[in-house]
Amino acid sequence: MSRREHIDAHADTIPGAIRVAARAMIIEHGKLLVMNYRDDKGHWCVTPGGGVKKKETLKVGLRREVEEELGLRLEVGDIVFVRELLGSSAKVLHGGITEDTHQLEVFFRCKRLNEPQLGAVRDKFCTGFEWAPLEELPQRHFFPEALAARLAADVAAGFKPINNYLGDA
Repeated sequence: MSRREHIDAHADTIPGAIRVAARAMIIEHGKLLVMNYRDDKGHWCVTPGGGVKKKETLKVGLRREVEEELGLRLEVGDIVFVRELLGSSAKVLHGGITEDTHQLEVFFRCKRLNEPQLGAVRDKFCTGFEWAPLEELPQRHFFPEALAARLAADVAAGFKPINNYLGDA
């Protein structure tokens, strides 16, 4: 497809419902694969992934989202973090997040099976992707901020399954 499509990542949110998203933690050589975004409030980056559709498992939805965004096939591993995003307490409402947003994000450790390339269908504010050094995540406006501050240490510790629920972060 030569023409790039842009979709609003939150357009399918049901008013009043909690949106569930699955996110891929793809880490190689001390770097995390991130998606970059920009809107009128600034720039930020997040892990690949997105909203899970009704009748999809978290892993199926994650594979679909990452293939759409980056053309990547994944080996999806264990859950390493769970995060809630409440728009009402967000410092900045980027990329379609509103005061009413309530999103539950489940982060999986993943391995890629091929090379990434920007997909034909991407989120409205997406500007590309990159491999970001773990220690630079706080300076790159990585969300969630709570994860940016601790990810390098968590990777070094082997993602021990304790205190991995990030809450409204």
